[in-house]
Amino acid sequence: MRDRVVSALVAAPVAMAVVVAGGPYLTVVVAGIGVGAVLEFYRLARGAGLEPTPVVGVLGIVSFALAGYLGSSAAMGATLAGMIVVSLVFQTLKLGRESAIANPAVTVFGAAYVGWAVALLLLLRGLGGTAAGLGHVVTVLLTVWANDIGAYFLGSALGRHKLIPEVSPNKTVEGAVSGLVTGVCVGVGARMVGAAFGWWPGVPFVHAVALSLAIGVAGQAGDLAESAMKRNAHVKDSGAFLPGHGGVLDRIDSVLFAIPIAYYYVVLFLS
Repeated sequence: MRDRVVSALVAAPVAMAVVVAGGPYLTVVVAGIGVGAVLEFYRLARGAGLEPTPVVGVLGIVSFALAGYLGSSAAMGATLAGMIVVSLVFQTLKLGRESAIANPAVTVFGAAYVGWAVALLLLLRGLGGTAAGLGHVVTVLLTVWANDIGAYFLGSALGRHKLIPEVSPNKTVEGAVSGLVTGVCVGVGARMVGAAFGWWPGVPFVHAVALSLAIGVAGQAGDLAESAMKRNAHVKDSGAFLPGHGGVLDRIDSVLFAIPIAYYYVVLFLS
Protein backbone atom coordinates (compact mmCIF):
# COMPACT_ATOMS: atom_id res chain seq x y z
CA MET A 1 0.00 0.00 0.00
CA ARG A 2 2.82 2.43 0.84
CA ASP A 3 4.43 1.93 -2.58
CA ARG A 4 1.07 2.43 -4.24
CA VAL A 5 0.41 5.75 -2.48
CA VAL A 6 3.93 7.10 -3.02
CA SER A 7 3.88 6.19 -6.72
CA ALA A 8 0.50 7.88 -7.18
CA LEU A 9 1.65 11.05 -5.40
CA VAL A 10 4.63 11.29 -7.75
CA ALA A 11 2.89 10.29 -10.99
CA ALA A 12 -0.27 12.42 -10.69
CA PRO A 13 1.44 15.87 -10.58
CA VAL A 14 3.76 14.87 -13.43
CA ALA A 15 0.79 13.77 -15.53
CA MET A 16 -1.04 17.03 -14.84
CA ALA A 17 2.02 19.10 -15.72
CA VAL A 18 2.32 17.35 -19.07
CA VAL A 19 -1.40 17.84 -19.77
CA VAL A 20 -1.13 21.55 -18.99
CA ALA A 21 1.94 21.87 -21.26
CA GLY A 22 0.08 20.11 -24.10
CA GLY A 23 1.39 20.27 -27.66
CA PRO A 24 4.46 18.22 -28.56
CA TYR A 25 5.25 17.50 -24.89
CA LEU A 26 1.92 15.78 -24.34
CA THR A 27 2.19 14.02 -27.69
CA VAL A 28 5.61 12.52 -26.93
CA VAL A 29 4.57 11.39 -23.45
CA VAL A 30 1.28 9.78 -24.46
CA ALA A 31 2.95 8.12 -27.44
CA GLY A 32 5.56 6.63 -25.11
CA ILE A 33 2.88 5.47 -22.67
CA GLY A 34 0.90 4.03 -25.57
CA VAL A 35 3.89 2.06 -26.84
CA GLY A 36 4.50 0.65 -23.37
CA ALA A 37 0.82 -0.26 -23.01
CA VAL A 38 0.55 -2.00 -26.38
CA LEU A 39 3.68 -4.04 -25.72
CA GLU A 40 2.15 -5.16 -22.42
CA PHE A 41 -1.07 -6.03 -24.24
CA TYR A 42 0.90 -8.21 -26.63
CA ARG A 43 2.53 -9.86 -23.62
CA LEU A 44 -0.95 -10.76 -22.37
CA ALA A 45 -1.84 -12.04 -25.84
CA ARG A 46 1.22 -14.30 -25.87
CA GLY A 47 0.19 -15.60 -22.46
CA ALA A 48 -3.13 -16.56 -24.05
CA GLY A 49 -1.33 -18.50 -26.80
CA LEU A 50 -1.34 -15.89 -29.58
CA GLU A 51 1.57 -14.40 -31.55
CA PRO A 52 1.00 -10.71 -32.33
CA THR A 53 3.44 -8.61 -34.36
CA PRO A 54 4.77 -5.91 -32.00
CA VAL A 55 6.46 -3.79 -34.67
CA VAL A 56 3.10 -3.21 -36.40
CA GLY A 57 1.52 -2.20 -33.11
CA VAL A 58 4.32 0.16 -32.13
CA LEU A 59 4.26 1.89 -35.52
CA GLY A 60 0.47 2.08 -35.23
CA ILE A 61 0.65 3.81 -31.83
CA VAL A 62 3.16 6.36 -33.13
CA SER A 63 0.95 7.01 -36.18
CA PHE A 64 -2.16 7.40 -34.01
CA ALA A 65 -0.30 9.89 -31.80
CA LEU A 66 0.85 11.86 -34.83
CA ALA A 67 -2.72 11.89 -36.20
CA GLY A 68 -4.00 13.21 -32.87
CA TYR A 69 -1.30 15.87 -32.73
CA LEU A 70 -2.17 17.02 -36.25
CA GLY A 71 -5.88 16.97 -35.40
CA SER A 72 -6.68 14.67 -38.30
CA SER A 73 -9.43 12.08 -37.91
CA ALA A 74 -8.74 11.04 -41.51
CA ALA A 75 -5.18 10.12 -40.53
CA MET A 76 -6.58 7.99 -37.70
CA GLY A 77 -8.67 6.04 -40.20
CA ALA A 78 -5.69 5.68 -42.53
CA THR A 79 -3.59 4.36 -39.65
CA LEU A 80 -6.17 1.72 -38.82
CA ALA A 81 -6.47 0.66 -42.47
CA GLY A 82 -2.69 0.52 -42.84
CA MET A 83 -2.32 -1.68 -39.77
CA ILE A 84 -4.87 -4.16 -41.08
CA VAL A 85 -3.12 -4.48 -44.43
CA VAL A 86 0.42 -4.63 -43.02
CA SER A 87 -0.42 -7.13 -40.29
CA LEU A 88 -2.15 -9.46 -42.74
CA VAL A 89 0.74 -9.26 -45.21
CA PHE A 90 3.31 -9.78 -42.47
CA GLN A 91 1.39 -12.76 -41.13
CA THR A 92 1.27 -14.34 -44.60
CA LEU A 93 4.97 -13.83 -45.27
CA LYS A 94 6.13 -14.94 -41.84
CA LEU A 95 3.81 -17.74 -40.77
CA GLY A 96 1.77 -18.63 -43.85
CA ARG A 97 -1.62 -20.02 -42.95
CA GLU A 98 -0.82 -20.74 -39.29
CA SER A 99 -3.09 -18.58 -37.10
CA ALA A 100 -3.71 -16.39 -40.14
CA ILE A 101 -6.86 -14.96 -38.53
CA ALA A 102 -6.10 -14.73 -34.82
CA ASN A 103 -2.62 -13.20 -34.92
CA PRO A 104 -3.34 -10.29 -37.29
CA ALA A 105 -6.61 -9.69 -35.44
CA VAL A 106 -4.95 -9.40 -32.04
CA THR A 107 -2.16 -7.25 -33.50
CA VAL A 108 -4.61 -4.72 -34.95
CA PHE A 109 -6.95 -4.86 -31.98
CA GLY A 110 -4.18 -4.15 -29.48
CA ALA A 111 -2.92 -1.13 -31.39
CA ALA A 112 -6.45 0.21 -31.96
CA TYR A 113 -7.46 -0.44 -28.32
CA VAL A 114 -4.58 1.71 -27.09
CA GLY A 115 -3.88 3.96 -30.08
CA TRP A 116 -7.42 5.19 -30.71
CA ALA A 117 -7.57 6.54 -27.13
CA VAL A 118 -4.11 8.10 -27.53
CA ALA A 119 -5.26 9.97 -30.64
CA LEU A 120 -8.57 11.03 -29.12
CA LEU A 121 -6.87 12.33 -25.97
CA LEU A 122 -4.73 14.61 -28.13
CA LEU A 123 -7.78 15.68 -30.13
CA LEU A 124 -9.71 16.31 -26.90
CA ARG A 125 -6.86 18.47 -25.57
CA GLY A 126 -7.43 20.92 -28.41
CA LEU A 127 -11.21 20.59 -28.77
CA GLY A 128 -12.94 23.96 -28.46
CA GLY A 129 -9.65 25.78 -27.93
CA THR A 130 -6.68 25.36 -25.61
CA ALA A 131 -8.48 26.31 -22.39
CA ALA A 132 -11.60 24.26 -23.11
CA GLY A 133 -9.51 21.23 -24.11
CA LEU A 134 -7.51 21.47 -20.91
CA GLY A 135 -10.73 21.39 -18.91
CA HIS A 136 -11.98 18.33 -20.75
CA VAL A 137 -8.79 16.30 -20.28
CA VAL A 138 -8.35 17.33 -16.63
CA THR A 139 -11.96 16.37 -15.96
CA VAL A 140 -11.39 12.91 -17.44
CA LEU A 141 -8.23 12.26 -15.45
CA LEU A 142 -9.53 13.56 -12.11
CA THR A 143 -12.82 11.72 -12.51
CA VAL A 144 -11.10 8.43 -13.33
CA TRP A 145 -8.61 8.79 -10.48
CA ALA A 146 -11.33 9.72 -7.99
CA ASN A 147 -13.42 6.80 -9.21
CA ASP A 148 -10.54 4.40 -8.65
CA ILE A 149 -9.71 5.82 -5.21
CA GLY A 150 -13.33 5.81 -4.05
CA ALA A 151 -13.91 2.28 -5.33
CA TYR A 152 -10.72 0.99 -3.71
CA PHE A 153 -10.97 2.53 -0.25
CA LEU A 154 -14.73 2.65 0.23
CA GLY A 155 -15.10 -0.74 -1.42
CA SER A 156 -12.57 -2.20 1.02
CA ALA A 157 -14.49 -0.73 3.95
CA LEU A 158 -18.08 -1.26 2.79
CA GLY A 159 -17.93 -4.01 0.18
CA ARG A 160 -20.17 -7.00 0.77
CA HIS A 161 -21.51 -8.08 -2.62
CA LYS A 162 -19.16 -9.21 -5.38
CA LEU A 163 -19.49 -7.35 -8.67
CA ILE A 164 -18.15 -9.85 -11.25
CA PRO A 165 -16.11 -12.37 -9.21
CA GLU A 166 -15.11 -14.52 -12.18
CA VAL A 167 -13.34 -11.48 -13.69
CA SER A 168 -12.20 -9.50 -10.66
CA PRO A 169 -12.78 -11.25 -7.31
CA ASN A 170 -11.99 -8.20 -5.15
CA LYS A 171 -14.38 -5.72 -6.75
CA THR A 172 -17.74 -5.20 -5.11
CA VAL A 173 -21.03 -3.55 -6.00
CA GLU A 174 -20.60 -1.18 -3.07
CA GLY A 175 -17.13 -0.24 -4.30
CA ALA A 176 -18.37 0.39 -7.84
CA VAL A 177 -21.19 2.65 -6.63
CA SER A 178 -18.87 4.47 -4.23
CA GLY A 179 -16.38 5.01 -7.03
CA LEU A 180 -19.04 6.45 -9.33
CA VAL A 181 -20.30 8.84 -6.65
CA THR A 182 -16.77 9.97 -5.79
CA GLY A 183 -15.89 10.40 -9.44
CA VAL A 184 -18.98 12.47 -10.22
CA CYS A 185 -18.38 14.73 -7.21
CA VAL A 186 -14.76 15.33 -8.19
CA GLY A 187 -15.52 15.69 -11.90
CA VAL A 188 -18.29 18.23 -11.34
CA GLY A 189 -16.19 20.02 -8.74
CA ALA A 190 -13.25 20.26 -11.13
CA ARG A 191 -15.45 21.83 -13.82
CA MET A 192 -16.88 24.37 -11.38
CA VAL A 193 -13.58 25.31 -9.74
CA GLY A 194 -11.79 25.59 -13.08
CA ALA A 195 -14.54 27.80 -14.48
CA ALA A 196 -14.55 29.97 -11.35
CA PHE A 197 -10.81 30.62 -11.66
CA GLY A 198 -10.98 31.08 -15.44
CA TRP A 199 -8.84 28.03 -16.22
CA TRP A 200 -11.42 26.72 -18.67
CA PRO A 201 -14.99 27.56 -19.75
CA GLY A 202 -17.86 26.33 -17.65
CA VAL A 203 -20.42 23.80 -18.85
CA PRO A 204 -24.08 23.41 -17.81
CA PHE A 205 -24.40 21.53 -14.51
CA VAL A 206 -26.46 18.72 -16.02
CA HIS A 207 -23.76 18.08 -18.62
CA ALA A 208 -21.03 18.18 -15.98
CA VAL A 209 -22.87 15.47 -14.03
CA ALA A 210 -23.71 13.37 -17.11
CA LEU A 211 -20.17 13.60 -18.49
CA SER A 212 -18.57 12.68 -15.16
CA LEU A 213 -20.96 9.75 -14.74
CA ALA A 214 -20.29 8.51 -18.27
CA ILE A 215 -16.55 8.76 -17.66
CA GLY A 216 -16.89 6.84 -14.41
CA VAL A 217 -18.93 4.02 -15.94
CA ALA A 218 -16.58 3.77 -18.91
CA GLY A 219 -13.55 3.77 -16.64
CA GLN A 220 -14.89 0.91 -14.54
CA ALA A 221 -15.74 -1.03 -17.70
CA GLY A 222 -12.19 -0.52 -18.96
CA ASP A 223 -10.75 -1.77 -15.70
CA LEU A 224 -12.92 -4.90 -15.78
CA ALA A 225 -12.06 -5.54 -19.43
CA GLU A 226 -8.34 -5.51 -18.68
CA SER A 227 -8.89 -7.74 -15.64
CA ALA A 228 -10.53 -10.28 -17.94
CA MET A 229 -7.53 -10.10 -20.29
CA LYS A 230 -5.11 -10.73 -17.43
CA ARG A 231 -7.10 -13.71 -16.22
CA ASN A 232 -7.08 -15.10 -19.75
CA ALA A 233 -3.28 -14.69 -19.79
CA HIS A 234 -2.95 -16.11 -16.24
CA VAL A 235 -1.07 -13.11 -14.82
CA LYS A 236 -1.76 -10.71 -11.95
CA ASP A 237 -0.36 -7.57 -13.57
CA SER A 238 0.31 -6.54 -17.15
CA GLY A 239 3.82 -5.42 -16.17
CA ALA A 240 5.85 -3.74 -13.44
CA PHE A 241 5.97 -0.07 -14.43
CA LEU A 242 5.11 1.57 -11.09
CA PRO A 243 5.68 0.03 -7.62
CA GLY A 244 2.36 -1.12 -6.20
CA HIS A 245 0.50 -0.31 -9.42
CA GLY A 246 1.56 -2.99 -11.88
CA GLY A 247 2.19 -2.20 -15.52
CA VAL A 248 1.43 0.70 -17.84
CA LEU A 249 -1.75 -0.98 -19.08
CA ASP A 250 -2.88 -1.51 -15.48
CA ARG A 251 -2.63 2.24 -14.91
CA ILE A 252 -4.39 3.43 -18.02
CA ASP A 253 -7.00 0.71 -18.59
CA SER A 254 -9.77 2.97 -17.24
CA VAL A 255 -8.58 5.98 -19.24
CA LEU A 256 -8.53 3.95 -22.48
CA PHE A 257 -12.31 3.55 -22.21
CA ALA A 258 -13.04 6.93 -20.64
CA ILE A 259 -11.28 9.10 -23.24
CA PRO A 260 -13.39 7.99 -26.25
CA ILE A 261 -16.61 8.40 -24.24
CA ALA A 262 -15.58 11.89 -23.13
CA TYR A 263 -14.44 12.94 -26.61
CA TYR A 264 -17.63 11.92 -28.37
CA TYR A 265 -19.82 13.31 -25.57
CA VAL A 266 -18.12 16.69 -25.93
CA VAL A 267 -18.38 16.58 -29.74
CA LEU A 268 -22.06 15.65 -29.66
CA PHE A 269 -23.33 17.77 -26.76
CA LEU A 270 -20.83 20.48 -25.84
CA SER A 271 -19.32 21.68 -29.11
